[in-house]
Amino acid sequence: MSHFNVAALLACAVVCLLAASHHAQAAVARANFSNPTYPGKCVVTSDVIMSPGQTGKAPNHPCASVTCMDNGHVEFHTCAAVAPPKGCKQRDFVNTNRSFPECCERAYDCRKYI
Repeated sequence: MSHFNVAALLACAVVCLLAASHHAQAAVARANFSNPTYPGKCVVTSDVIMSPGQTGKAPNHPCASVTCMDNGHVEFHTCAAVAPPKGCKQRDFVNTNRSFPECCERAYDCRKYI
């Protein structure tokens, strides 16, 4: 699956999450990343080949996890949707170098605008 497909899958998962509920829930997407060249493994990208049970940060996303399941299936998990404090705007992730879900912490801009 191409980098574009991974990014599109994650984007769709986030959109579905936001449309489905106002509660703080993380999006979970499942997909088949099997490849006959690597039987039983999850080939997320040409550089990310995982064994069942392995978890890591999802490629091409600042803060999401990917877990390799059986038969090449993967689960992507994104951060919970959390509304910013009243009067604030949500900004970027504070530190995308952290592991998931610690990287989910967001910055907020609470300055008063005229």
